[in-house]
Amino acid sequence: MPPTSRRAHHKSRGGCTTCKTKKVKCDEEQPCSYCLKRQLPCSLAPSPSPSPGTEPGSSAKTPDIALARPYEALPKYSFIFNDFGLYRHFAMSTAIVQADDNATMTIWQDVIADLATQHPYLLHEILAIAALHKRSTMPDQADHLEHAAAEHQSRAIPLFREALASISAETALPLFACSCLFIPYHFAAAKDAPSLLFNKDAGTLAEWLILIQGCAAITMEHNATLMRSSLRALLGDLYTPKLDDLIGGPTDARLRDLESRLPITAEKSEIYANTMVKLRMCFYLSDRADTVLNRKNAALRFPPLMDRHFRADLEAKHPAALIVMAFWCILLHRVEDRWWLKERVKPLLFHIEELVPLEYRFLMTWPMGEVTVYPKARKYY
Repeated sequence: MPPTSRRAHHKSRGGCTTCKTKKVKCDEEQPCSYCLKRQLPCSLAPSPSPSPGTEPGSSAKTPDIALARPYEALPKYSFIFNDFGLYRHFAMSTAIVQADDNATMTIWQDVIADLATQHPYLLHEILAIAALHKRSTMPDQADHLEHAAAEHQSRAIPLFREALASISAETALPLFACSCLFIPYHFAAAKDAPSLLFNKDAGTLAEWLILIQGCAAITMEHNATLMRSSLRALLGDLYTPKLDDLIGGPTDARLRDLESRLPITAEKSEIYANTMVKLRMCFYLSDRADTVLNRKNAALRFPPLMDRHFRADLEAKHPAALIVMAFWCILLHRVEDRWWLKERVKPLLFHIEELVPLEYRFLMTWPMGEVTVYPKARKYY
């Protein structure tokens, strides 16, 4: 039997940077089809033609400089040449530290990184978080990276809100992935402790406390879509305890004691009763968590559950709302090994203490001791 001829295989060796990073075959068009379809900058795209009258060898801008023009000059869907480096940093480094285990590492590195190439708001968000993470390893470029992060975040938010307004089963996954990065971004980007909770210039709550409500809406409205997807791994244990179960929790007695002592009027009792049930649930889940993913999710589960009445009190810096947030800091402290939380919880709790009137600070004794802001034996007089 005559030997069959083997079909020639031509391996792509001149593929663009994006395709190499994503480990997909590049058709080497200029720009390639992969980048063109996803509205990404392609390293194979032809350089812009020189301006009329520009002589060869003159001091006209090089293609690299033209690609690296300021973000302000770009349309909302555009990216610059330096973003290739941020995207690669996210895929190779940030995604790893953002993950809680091997399963979620695959989600961040492959699934979400690929979704980002199809949805500009998610791409801007992962580039923003990558810039802040890269800052921790390259402090000499901190100013440049912080500027890049702020620019990408400012582009991600309006695009996210626009997509959220017309959410569908097809967009639920990238929207959910984007919302998962809001808290890490804002904690990593905060310049000081007050800005972790409040917008000092506008006198309002920090932006993440508003944006995170979108995460809760996505999870509830498109739960079935999330449960069938690979992003389900990010949710961990979805167990919701019954009210009677909470009483058996190791820290529940402290929380019920706090509820009975909060400085509130009778008109606010229902608001704070509902809020405390949610906080007690998060403590119960944190106390029984058997994985780092579940412990982190227990801590981050509380902010999306805060209703508008409680958020209004927090914005007004009502002592009771501030004290509740001080107890939430205990849950954050339990997962403070996250790169975006390091050295954030103690300053935040100290700032909350400064805002609480002296006569109510005794209610913060447990959080202040747990987070080691001061020795547990300290008393207020």
